[in-house]
Parts: sequence; C-alpha cells; structure tokens
Amino acid sequence: MEPNLSQYIQNKLKQAQQLEAQIEQIATQKYQLDLRIKEIDKTLKELQSIGSETPVYKSVGNVLYRVEDKQKLIDDLSEQKELSEIRIKTLEKRQKTLEDKYKELESLIQQKYQEETQRRGTSQ
Repeated sequence: MEPNLSQYIQNKLKQAQQLEAQIEQIATQKYQLDLRIKEIDKTLKELQSIGSETPVYKSVGNVLYRVEDKQKLIDDLSEQKELSEIRIKTLEKRQKTLEDKYKELESLIQQKYQEETQRRGTSQ
C-alpha cells in the first residue's frame, strides 16, 4: 500500500481486493457448474437415444457398475442438473450483490482519495 494513503482508504482497498477474490471464486464455481450441466445434458441425450436393450454403466469413483433401471438414472441425472441450475442462479445473485458492493466501495475510495488529495494540496 502507498504510505501516503490514509488508514481508512487502505482498509477500503483491502476490502475491495477481498470482494474481487470472492467474485472470482463465484465465477469459477459458476463455470464448473456450467460444465457439469453440459456434461449431464450430453449424457441425458445419449441415454435417451439408446435402446432399452443396451446395457448402461455408471461410474462411481474407480468402480463401473451396470445400471438395471435406466429411467432411474435419467431421473437422477435430471435432478442433478436441476440442482446445479438452481445453484448457478444462487451464485449469480450472490455475484451481483458482491459486484454492487464493489462498485459502491470503488466510488467511496475514489471520493475519499480525491478529498485527501485536495486537502494535501491546500495544506501545502
């Protein structure tokens, strides 16, 4: 931090950096969920295109096992997709809130910085 900045502005800059980090984390989580949804969509499409006589396998960790009830698997995947979509919406709301806080903080920092700069300029 610049030594000429007041402690108040330095604290606000740290808060802004923390908000930036949180916003980045949310963006990463949203990206990962979006990839998961695309993968589930692809799997669901494939499951619906194969015949009922075709064996279906599910991977759990390092184990691959045969699924007896294909419809149950489709239902489970659909539910996972829905939950991921709900999670994305929740993350989007949180991201918007954090971005709004960041903008407010940014304006406050600029205002306080200008005030301090003007004060230093008139006191010299």
